[in-house]
Amino acid sequence: MTTGTSQTLNLYLNDIGNHELLTKADEVKLSDQIRKGREAQEKMEAGEYRDLQQLQRLERLAKRGSRAKERFILSNLRLVVSVAKKYPVPGSLGLEDLIQEGNIGLEHAVEKFDGRKGFKFSTYGTFWIRQAINRLIDQHSNLIRIPADTHSALRRQLREADVTSPEMSREMKRIHALTKVASLDGPMLEGEDKDMYTVLASGETTPEDLVTEWHNHELVERALGKMTPRVREMVRHRFGLDDGIEKTFREIGDIVGVSAESARRAVSKALSGLASDKTLDPAQ
Repeated sequence: MTTGTSQTLNLYLNDIGNHELLTKADEVKLSDQIRKGREAQEKMEAGEYRDLQQLQRLERLAKRGSRAKERFILSNLRLVVSVAKKYPVPGSLGLEDLIQEGNIGLEHAVEKFDGRKGFKFSTYGTFWIRQAINRLIDQHSNLIRIPADTHSALRRQLREADVTSPEMSREMKRIHALTKVASLDGPMLEGEDKDMYTVLASGETTPEDLVTEWHNHELVERALGKMTPRVREMVRHRFGLDDGIEKTFREIGDIVGVSAESARRAVSKALSGLASDKTLDPAQ
């Protein structure tokens, strides 16, 4: 990073610190104004108004929604920086590139956020910010650029590869894990049809969803510390916390010497116990 770039980034970081953070009530109010503004804009574009008076009312709602969106974004720029700083920056990129892409994800999150659902924006917005940054890194992390949309084809080829050597098989699994692209539109866990966005948009949080939300390493370790060593090992294997490779309950059972059903019950019980633990709220 050049000196000029560093100075520009420092000025930016100082500037965004001047914007006041939002309270939960602010988030609800602003998201409502954004939604009404968007609806008003759509009605104006479709010509759905009776007279000049109604048109002027729609214009006021649209302008208020635009101002609300701007305030919402400005108040959460620090969230983007916080998320971006957790990433190892590829050589071809700089922190400012990750922040810029994360801001695009933030804008998308603000547009979609519904404060009436009851969940906090920090958790919701983080997923969209990470989604945007992940795609940027995916596009710059290969010697030959591979578009993010082609990673699924690459993973399929890795799965179908004819591998007989145990050592090579383990390496192929590791490569497969490293080529995963997190997607809000894809299933959260293998074998499930529920994606991240559906879960977040519903306002419902299941025990398994907590693992997805635990993007903070310290929080993960604190959660694992509440488990027995054996169950902790099962959870680590289940969600690939050590090597990025998510294992089935059958595989976990073989590793720790129990049946697949016993492994499933143990992990489910542990996560259910954590779901109600207020000290593990990822938005705190």
